[in-house]
Amino acid sequence: MTKWTLGCSYPIALTISLVPALSPLTVQAVPLNAPPATGILDSLCYDYVPKVEKPSADQDANAQPVEVDADRLEAKQGGTAVYEGDVKVRQGVRKFDSDYAQLDQKSRDVIAIGNIYYNDGQITVTSDKTLKSNLDTKNSELEGGKYQVHGSPVRGFAEKVTMTNNNQNITLEGAQYTTCPPGQEAWTLKAGSIDIDQSEVFGEAWNASLWLYDYPVFYFPYINFPIKDERKTGLLYPGYTQSSKNGMDITQPFYWNIAPNYDATITSRFMDRRGLMEQVEFRYMPDPAHTGSLYFENLANDKQYDETDSLNDYLSDGHRYLLNARHTSRFMDNALQVSVDYTKVRDQDYNYFNDFSPKVGTQVDNQLQQSLKAGYFQQNWNLNAEVRTYQILLASAQQPHELMPRINHNYYQQGNWYDLAWNTELTNFGYNNDQAVEQNKGTAYTGTRFYTAPTLTIPLVDEAGYFLDSQYKLMYTRYDQTVPDDMSSTFTNRFTPQGGGDVTLDEGIITRVLPSFRLKGGMTFERDQQWFGEGASQTLEPEFQYLYVPYKDQDNIGVYDSTTMRQDYYSLFSDRRFAGLDRISDSNRLSVGVTTRIYDPAGDERIRLAVAQAFDFVAPRVKLYSSDALSTNTRSPLSFEGDAKINEQWYAHAGAQYDLEQRQISSANSALEYRHEKLISQVNHRFVRDANYDLDHKGQVTDLNQIGLLLTTPLNDQWHLYGGYYQELNQNVKVDRKVGLKYDSCCWSINFNLEWVNTPDNVNLAPTSERSLGIQFEMKGLGSVGTGSKGTSLDTEALPYIRPFNLRDQ
Repeated sequence: MTKWTLGCSYPIALTISLVPALSPLTVQAVPLNAPPATGILDSLCYDYVPKVEKPSADQDANAQPVEVDADRLEAKQGGTAVYEGDVKVRQGVRKFDSDYAQLDQKSRDVIAIGNIYYNDGQITVTSDKTLKSNLDTKNSELEGGKYQVHGSPVRGFAEKVTMTNNNQNITLEGAQYTTCPPGQEAWTLKAGSIDIDQSEVFGEAWNASLWLYDYPVFYFPYINFPIKDERKTGLLYPGYTQSSKNGMDITQPFYWNIAPNYDATITSRFMDRRGLMEQVEFRYMPDPAHTGSLYFENLANDKQYDETDSLNDYLSDGHRYLLNARHTSRFMDNALQVSVDYTKVRDQDYNYFNDFSPKVGTQVDNQLQQSLKAGYFQQNWNLNAEVRTYQILLASAQQPHELMPRINHNYYQQGNWYDLAWNTELTNFGYNNDQAVEQNKGTAYTGTRFYTAPTLTIPLVDEAGYFLDSQYKLMYTRYDQTVPDDMSSTFTNRFTPQGGGDVTLDEGIITRVLPSFRLKGGMTFERDQQWFGEGASQTLEPEFQYLYVPYKDQDNIGVYDSTTMRQDYYSLFSDRRFAGLDRISDSNRLSVGVTTRIYDPAGDERIRLAVAQAFDFVAPRVKLYSSDALSTNTRSPLSFEGDAKINEQWYAHAGAQYDLEQRQISSANSALEYRHEKLISQVNHRFVRDANYDLDHKGQVTDLNQIGLLLTTPLNDQWHLYGGYYQELNQNVKVDRKVGLKYDSCCWSINFNLEWVNTPDNVNLAPTSERSLGIQFEMKGLGSVGTGSKGTSLDTEALPYIRPFNLRDQ
């Protein structure tokens, strides 16, 4: 018999007057001892690179005593000392070795010959020839020297090395530079002369050529290259992509480092099927508490639009643009915060994001948001306000109501035997009726909503292993509503009762007062268990909730920001059936559920299974719209959630909602993933009944029934394969397909990826298939050219990669 017990439960980049990719406005130099930004072979490629050695903060290397050791010492007339045989000089972290050294005690000049080795913790230099140096000025001149930078794969050779200004300025003549390991020099940069000032961001080289193996492939009369992870004005690397919609797509950015806290990037983007687009991004940070950016892109004449364009007459001149502004300010030790997020395209340019995929903007359900937010935050209360408008990117879509503004106050107080919460909200819902009339969509109702709800929670039982809470809430809502005579038929149809009648919306003042009572409790049982032969623990956690809210007819109130909540395990234990405040559902419901978890000996959660269902003593009568059919179902779908980390390789997730009345699955999702070192493979599935996921735009109510396959795997030490495939099963539409192949060696890589994605046309609603090719070539420590991701991401254009489990680690 099983016994249960109740318990508690970094790279340097080559430029031709170029600079590397933008770093953040707050310049953060990469630590000298940081590992090189290489690739999949880090541990194999750069084990020869010495670590950086720095003197301690209270020690000046120049002030340290000089220790000299040699097989023979001879003092000559005039104050010259000659050291021969295994000469070793040490001064703090500095090390100097040679076969022969001569020191002039008066001038402090040193001449060293043969087997020269110099190491100051930052760089190692070796030579079989001659070194001349001065111990006071630290000026040095070395013939035939090899160098290796510490903490970095940067190394090379110079016929002559001159170091001045305490090694701050370095001149290399007849120099070679690479980041490839010895014996694997896939690329080498050779230059007649290289000047490096370590107080500057960039070094300079003249008469340079790039060699791939033993062959010169490019000549540069002059180049500069970064020696620090900082920013400098100049051209950035160009980008290139090829797509079926835009054709050859080339971008050439110019970076302007205006000041340490201001910069701008000006980009010319040429698309041979559309024309020349200019893009400008300005970033500013006058103070760490105030940051923001302004972004603008403009295509004066899109070749794909002309005066005979019948699909979108408004864009017949071909002028297309986008504006984005983002700003955040924090005051009073972050207690007061203000933010702006504004994105807008030209009116009625519904396909802008589909055509150009801009990197800015908040887009949700084919809506661009423009918002201004302000908030004041204290320990027990906060006050925030928002103004939000929208731009619709779907020709047939109805505009949502705007927040003009919304003001929200939240208060929370925890006592010895109670918790008190008080939420108050005042919102003015506006509507762009001028635009609606222009688009022949008719006008809409508007209104102002005031809502306040004090909530008292009293824990009745709070012990180890079990709890019981009671909650009392009083919800008061007041609407001041305006209903126009020429209201859009869309709204009229929604608010006409099923079976016919007059529109139910009322104009003027409407009040709604509803109390709410909730009783919620649960228990936790524990027992010892075996998990693949190891000791483990298992919990059994039953829980219940009873919720009572009386019925009140709300069909006369408009729907401003509300929608039906998705039915899943967690929603069954919520006190809301609708998201938003326009509808507060009546409820006389008992929700019951049980969760079981298995923890391994380390205390990590390995399995979680949960099942729950809600039972209505009286079927809820409140509907979202008066035209909706009234459901008589008194039982919610049976909801199941499960996550498992079977072992260190296999992970799984499953979730489903089963409608017992219809005897069918209403929604489901699942994923199975295998991981082994750098190999990740996943199969996933999503299903939602009657989701209106109409990819073919046939105007039919459709289910979402989608399967996905993902894979990223090394083929050997250099080659890596990755890709993703999503298929809509019912409509037989390939939603997204992506395949990539990457070669990654110690000092160069090349990455190919090809993607086909099914994208909508937001004007004529016809689906289109977009094909794009990405190529990225990188010489590590020198730079990269191309487009697309350097990595092997499993994210596709349409869908992100999601790990298939959500378990707690210790």
